[in-house]
Amino acid sequence: MLSRAASLSFLLLVVALPWSIAPISIGIVLCGALTLATWWRPGGERWVRTPIDLPALGWFLALIVATAFSLDPAESAPRIKKAFLLAAIPVAAFHARDPRLTRAAVIALLVSAATATVYALIRFAGDGGAFPARVRGMAGHPLTYGGQATLLASLALALVFRGPGRLWTAAAGAFLVLLLPALLGSYTRSAWIATFVAGCVILARVKARLLPVAAACVLAALLLAPGGYRERALSVFQPKSIWNVERLLLWDAGLLMFRDHPVTGVGLQDLHPLLERYRSPEAHEEHGHLHNVVIHVAATMGVLGLAALVWLWTGLYRTAGHGWRAPLPRDGVDSALRLAAVAALSAFLVAGLFEWNLGDEELLVFLCVLVGMGYAAGRRAGTIGAWPAAPRSS
Repeated sequence: MLSRAASLSFLLLVVALPWSIAPISIGIVLCGALTLATWWRPGGERWVRTPIDLPALGWFLALIVATAFSLDPAESAPRIKKAFLLAAIPVAAFHARDPRLTRAAVIALLVSAATATVYALIRFAGDGGAFPARVRGMAGHPLTYGGQATLLASLALALVFRGPGRLWTAAAGAFLVLLLPALLGSYTRSAWIATFVAGCVILARVKARLLPVAAACVLAALLLAPGGYRERALSVFQPKSIWNVERLLLWDAGLLMFRDHPVTGVGLQDLHPLLERYRSPEAHEEHGHLHNVVIHVAATMGVLGLAALVWLWTGLYRTAGHGWRAPLPRDGVDSALRLAAVAALSAFLVAGLFEWNLGDEELLVFLCVLVGMGYAAGRRAGTIGAWPAAPRSS
């Protein structure tokens, strides 16, 4: 009964992923608690060891050190707990041992995401349906919603190319048709770039000869896009664009913080008060973070944090990428999950060059669940040794 309750809580967590922080937080706490109870009960299953375990511990210790030497330890300390979100990887890997539960989780995620996408589009239409209105969904912010859409697109694209049958391929394709307007309507350039990267990663693995075709399609879409979308996309290449100027000034302020505090950084606290001191007089936007994972970690955690970040990303890729070179048959959802995990992680990394998505709980939990499920799929593919039998779930 306890095992079944834990499996059900995992499904509830997956259903919550395309929505807002409140249901996601409830889902991760409930699933984590029931899974821990399953692990610790006499004769129960045990923690699933993954390549992320030690890097995650290193990241946690780096957060503690950065807080200890922070300019404001009291404000920095509450943010240490975000490191525990990485535990969603072994939790997801544990539950995804069961192929039936994995299949149910993917279906539940797509159904929930389709509902969330319809809601987001209706809300966007009600706000005017054109920039400066942006698709926000239940996340409440276009950057977060764009990140969610990118992770969902990674999974859907993987299902299109390696779904277990025509029905799965058609369903994933239909979902992509629904999701694309919402992704574009977020007007989030980092999400657009990251989604393109995810698609390229998948194509490079399954049909590399289509990469030039994909690039040509994106170029054609860019040329034929309505003026507002085209202007927003082309602004990526315009250094004097107001959006780019503000971002570059923000990064300059972060590099100045790193220069003054190179070893352990300024701490994990909200950076708004410090930015008032460090930013250029030409900057006008108000921010509490630095819109770049590398620069933000350098400023807040110093060289120690950068070293921990490199170790963390290495562990994430080792976890998501297990079985990457193994055959990808269309005999289940495992092949799609193995593709989606690496594609989503690559997209997340690219988006992090423009956003502080590592600090966004909605996105980090979503990514960790995909990586954990991809790891379990790789184990089932027989690429990492024996995989213990999963209990029968309901």
